[in-house]
Amino acid sequence: MSDHCSSARSNDINAATSKTRSVFAKKFEVLFCGRVSVAHKKAPPALIDECIEKFSQLHGSGTADKEGSGEGLVGGLKRALAFQSNGLRNGSVGNGAAGSPTTGARPVLFKRDPSFPCLQALDENGLSPEISNSNTDDPVARSAQVQPTSLRENRTMLFTVGRSQIYLVSPDTKKVAIEKSFREISFCSQGIRHVDHFGFICRETVEGGNCHFVCYVFQCTDESLVDEIMLTLKQAFSVAALQQNAKTQSEQCDSCPMQHLHRLCERIEGRKLFLNSHAHEKNDQTICIYRFTILLITSSNYSSSISYIFFSLLIYGTECSLLCLNSTLTVCLSELGDACLDGGLMTVGQVVGGGGVDSSMRAVPEERKKRSKEELRELWRKAIIQQILLQRMERENQKLQDSASNLQNKRLKLDYEEITPCLKEVTLVWEKMLGTHGRAKVKFDSETIHAAVAQGVPRQHRGEIWKFLSEQYLLRQTVPSRPPSNHAPYKELLKQLTSQQHAILIDLGRTFPTHPYFQAQLGAGQLSLFNILKAYSLLDPEVGYCQGLSFIAGVLLLHMGEEDAFNMLKFLMYDVGLRKQYRPDMIILQIQMYQLSRLLHDYHRDLYSHLERQEIGPSLYATPWFLTAFASHFPLGFVARVFDMLFLQGSEVIFKVALSLLGSHKPLILQHESLESIVDFIKTTLPNLGLVQMEKTINQVCEMDVSKQLQAYEVEYHVLQDELLETPPTLNQHQRAAQLERTNQSLRQQNLDLLEELQVSHARVCSLEGQVEALTQSEGRLKEQVSSLEEEKRLLASTILHLQGLLTRLGIHSAPDGDTAAPQLEAKEALDDRTVDSPPQPLLLPKSL
Repeated sequence: MSDHCSSARSNDINAATSKTRSVFAKKFEVLFCGRVSVAHKKAPPALIDECIEKFSQLHGSGTADKEGSGEGLVGGLKRALAFQSNGLRNGSVGNGAAGSPTTGARPVLFKRDPSFPCLQALDENGLSPEISNSNTDDPVARSAQVQPTSLRENRTMLFTVGRSQIYLVSPDTKKVAIEKSFREISFCSQGIRHVDHFGFICRETVEGGNCHFVCYVFQCTDESLVDEIMLTLKQAFSVAALQQNAKTQSEQCDSCPMQHLHRLCERIEGRKLFLNSHAHEKNDQTICIYRFTILLITSSNYSSSISYIFFSLLIYGTECSLLCLNSTLTVCLSELGDACLDGGLMTVGQVVGGGGVDSSMRAVPEERKKRSKEELRELWRKAIIQQILLQRMERENQKLQDSASNLQNKRLKLDYEEITPCLKEVTLVWEKMLGTHGRAKVKFDSETIHAAVAQGVPRQHRGEIWKFLSEQYLLRQTVPSRPPSNHAPYKELLKQLTSQQHAILIDLGRTFPTHPYFQAQLGAGQLSLFNILKAYSLLDPEVGYCQGLSFIAGVLLLHMGEEDAFNMLKFLMYDVGLRKQYRPDMIILQIQMYQLSRLLHDYHRDLYSHLERQEIGPSLYATPWFLTAFASHFPLGFVARVFDMLFLQGSEVIFKVALSLLGSHKPLILQHESLESIVDFIKTTLPNLGLVQMEKTINQVCEMDVSKQLQAYEVEYHVLQDELLETPPTLNQHQRAAQLERTNQSLRQQNLDLLEELQVSHARVCSLEGQVEALTQSEGRLKEQVSSLEEEKRLLASTILHLQGLLTRLGIHSAPDGDTAAPQLEAKEALDDRTVDSPPQPLLLPKSL
């Protein structure tokens, strides 16, 4: 029952979070360093630096990693027993876990997550625990006071500032890890020596209604990002305070006697009570009488003041008419008295009467029966068995939930219309190829693969087929491509912070905004997409992140898992060569625009002339086609087919698709006579293709071959650029210097490209030399075999001559026509005579036999 309640509560929180984030949210990527229990809501200036030093000490000693790794069931039971026996009797605050239940109507403040440690023990001197208890010899006690996050875990978070709350979303677990309202946060600070760190102090409520203050510490990529976060927090707090003050002033009643209680509570705790009261006119003779429910009252230090207030309220209220009796006030004070520690509660009668209350009204603590050792042992045995069963049930429930979530996500991902239905026979062909043992090293027939891709790709196997096509592409490449300089695995890249976070976070909401998998703000789809783009920006610092990459990664993510999508993105960028068009200088993209223009000139001359008359170049409409592989404007089913061909044939597919689309819509484009109408038609009407037209386009792409023309056009572009540079300009010195600088930069980039081509050519030469050496060795072996066969032939010829001589001596002659019957008969008679007249003699054969 508790699991269902907690699940429902977490769903409500996630719904509220999504609603708030959809209205207003500003997101930053931070590294969660850890949390520290502090004794006061205000902190000294050097608190952040002290926390970081303690975190470093604990990481150096290995205590934090040991705590983060856990101790299994026995460790959990020991911690539970230690909390029950030492939690309140020693004067320390109970476990400040994130998932601790709250009292009254307070919402859940922090969702339990195993990757975030919890703290205990407040300092009574008003100092941070690392100062007052820095000399303790117990490592467990030190780790309980200051707990950093484990270095082995992914500690990156998306720090989201909303209208009235702060959320920390974990891209790794796809859950809200921390949720704090502005009312609970009392202090924000930036590090002095560690300027790239910041933190905030907030109030947390634990079991029994106790409250303590916890400082959360975070790290950013640089100081400028910390300044931006602090400025954002300041603005958000100011706006929230103004809105709350305006709302409170409009609802408060100046003549309401609750203002006395309001001021009293403000003096006691330094916090305000937000009263749900009614506004009345000053001339009105009536006021409000409130119905109070007092749950927790502090010890007798404040009982007389509170009694006075309530006594005044009761007397004052009897003289006035009843106007409203609907408000209920629940006062929960943070400091508990001795009566609360003993398990008793003070009633309203005790508060009004002060100390002289009848003993019959006091709460009597329950007498505890002392248990024997056998009973305690039996209870422990039952507790252990129940704990084991509970953990097993939780694991099974988690597996079922993960399975249902994966199926739901898969249905959401593949929610698009297929343009080329895959027949059952073709599906069987794909399944046979995918099921081949050791397929990564088996080179399949190219014609078979081309025919299968042309006939269709089953949607449920498309991700696996893309991986298969990438393996075949690499097997066909004789020269390997240049690998990335950073060889860190995907999981390690996710643990780092990226400097491209702003551009990535902005584009998350722009990538497939109508697709259900990516619609939710910071949902599973957007968080997975953020992980992929962030990891690639760290893998390839030269490119980092460029607009358009999010659509490429999004299409991959819809058909495979997160890590597989990252590997396929790396394959497309490095092996297929898409990364060249995302370089900061965009020179390759300019070459591609020139190549497309020349293809239009060769294949569709009238359309090319029409666009030239309106001064419409390919850069006005085709740039997003190349940067997103048609994913930003075209239907997802069509884009999936384009990716099928992209994995099969390489980057030239984009030219083929663009040329086929423009050619098939040439009559409609020629009807438009203005630049605006033509560009609008190509950008808006052209993507809304019918299924028949889409399939026709893909079939044309399968039959086209423009690779030689693309190479010729690239050389032509460089020649034209050289001619333009050699033309004597009529510019002043400053303009000439700027042009020379641009020329120098272009030449430098060309030198880098030529160096890369030289490396590829050198690798090809090495490969060819290896093949020549192998062929030479094979030729030598063949020559040896030929010489041995010739020697054998010579020996056989010599043997034949000896045999012929022997036959001649025996009187056996071989006629040319093959008639040997008579000589053989004569030889037989001669042999018979020799057998009768002389003793048998051994027949001597030549030594060569």
